[in-house]
Parts: sequence; structure tokens; C-alpha cells
Amino acid sequence: MQTGLSSWVYAIVRALQEAGVDADELMRGIGMETAKIGDLSHRYSQNQVTSLWIAASKKTGDPHFGLHVARHVRPSTFHVVGYAMSCSANLRRSGKRFARFSQIISDAAIVKFEELPEGMALTVDLKPHGSTPLYHTIDTILAGFHLLCEWIVGEPIRPLAVELQHKALPDAQPYLDVFHCPVAFNKRINRIIYDHDVIEKPIPAANEEMAHMLDEMAANLLEQRRMLRFSGRVREALLAQLPKGFPTRKKTAQILAVTERTLLRRLADERTTYQDVLENLRKSLALEYLRRPELTSEEIAYLLGFSSHSSFSRAFMRWTGQRPSEWRVHLPQKTHQNMD
Repeated sequence: MQTGLSSWVYAIVRALQEAGVDADELMRGIGMETAKIGDLSHRYSQNQVTSLWIAASKKTGDPHFGLHVARHVRPSTFHVVGYAMSCSANLRRSGKRFARFSQIISDAAIVKFEELPEGMALTVDLKPHGSTPLYHTIDTILAGFHLLCEWIVGEPIRPLAVELQHKALPDAQPYLDVFHCPVAFNKRINRIIYDHDVIEKPIPAANEEMAHMLDEMAANLLEQRRMLRFSGRVREALLAQLPKGFPTRKKTAQILAVTERTLLRRLADERTTYQDVLENLRKSLALEYLRRPELTSEEIAYLLGFSSHSSFSRAFMRWTGQRPSEWRVHLPQKTHQNMD
């Protein structure tokens, strides 16, 4: 089940209160527990969050409601991710952290922070199961990220451009008031583009040592979330089978007491496949095993369920562009990789 953080809902509630709407009454009307708003680690179902957006949009009648919600975004809105962003050395690292850990905030969010010739682009898409997201949600994510970046550096910043998939509203001025740059509508993707000078802007409260500690907390949260999902159960079933040979879908389904059809459908619901889960597991285990000098490549191939060392070597080349022996030679450098 897809979920979103209560802290994200709290920003919506603050905007409703600012608009003079009884947020508690509105939430109770759609079956949301209001007492959990104070627990910023609580998660609401994505369907509940979408229902709240719909109810808030109707109640306020404000076509720019998402932009108003964005003005209530603070580091706590994004849980540990927001604090790691605030401690980052610059906005480039901050944006990378936001994209890397975005699913802590919402399982439905697909966020990328990618290099462009002119700078970096934060791209956002939403894939909620069973419901269509309102454009307000995208407005809040992009505007909230931008306003938080301004809050972090303590000064206004100007993107190169903002592109939105939804149609233009009669009054575009509120978008200009937030972004201070050209805003284009009816575009193929939702993104905000920053030039290199902006993205390299240093953060006054930077503390990368603290940020790395927060990264570990965020990674642990993601791992806990993953284990609660069906794909996490599949991963555990695969892990038990690997030393015994190649784990088949049939055997995995039997272990989980589901049919093969249900196995594939539930993985598709989580936007993944059986092969993806298996490949990711094998890759992560391979990297872990290769750090252990007592294990030979042949033993690692066996532990990963490969029929031969050569088939393992081909798979590892596909994953990393290197043979296992080559990767081991450069292992000391890999332990010091950073986010750049």
C-alpha cells in the first residue's frame, strides 16, 4: 500500500487553516484520523492523502492552493530528508538527497535530480495506485522544494525555468511570485531547472558529517519501508533460495503461499518485476561478498545461485562495467565514494 508522511499532510492542514477552513472537520469527513497529525512519523494511505487534496481543493476553491501549501514546507515536512538537505554542503548535494530519499516522503513520488548541459533539473512524477493526483500536488512538490532551498541558503534563488504538465491557469502571477522565472504549462514532464551557479550555492549551516549520519538514518528508514512491502518479502524468499541454485518464480510463489500470477501482479503494483528484485538482490550481495577477501569468485557465484563463474562474471560486467576481479582491485577507492 502506498503511503505519505503525516508531516506532508500537516503542510496541507496549515494551508487550510490559513484559508479559514476547519481542517479537522474536513479530515474527519473523509475518514482521516486527525490525532495523528502531531505524529510527524505517522503515515497516511496515499488514497487518503489524495482524498484530502480533492476535498481541500473543493472547499477552498483556490486554483493555486498547492502553491499556498508549499509556503508551509519546512525541513520537518520531509522528515530526516529535510534535515539532511539543510546540512548539505551545497544545493546540488541537497537536491541529490531529496531525490534519493523521496520515497520516505511518499511512495507514489518518482523524483530525479539530473544533470543537464545548462545545470540540474529536479523532475517529479506521481504514480498513485487507484487514483489520479491533482495538479496541486505537483505544484506543492516543486514549489516546496524551491522554497525550502531558499530557506536553507537564506536568500532568494532564481531557476532557469519551470515546466508543468498541467494546463495554464487564468492567473499565472502566483507561479511567478514563487519561482521568479518563466513557467511553461502543458509540457511533457514536471521539472524545475537550475543553472550551475545556483546549484553550487553553498549552504551556510553546512555540516556534511551530520548530513552523512542523517543519510544513514534515511537509508535505514527506506530499508524498513522496503521490508514492509511485498517486494521485501519476495527478496527474503529469494535470499533463502540463492545458495541452492537459481530461484524460480514457481518456487518463490510457493514459499510466499501465493500463485505465480499473484506474485507478478503484486510486484507490478509496486512498480517492479520479479527479475528486477532478483537482479538487485544479486548485485547488492555480490558487492558485499566481494569485500570479503576470504571468498573466491567461484564461491560467490555459488552463493548467488549462478550455474558457473563465467555466468556470474557476465552478470557483474552488466551491472558495473567491470569483471569481479577488476572491481576488487579498486575496492579501496570505492569505500570513499561520495554523492558527487
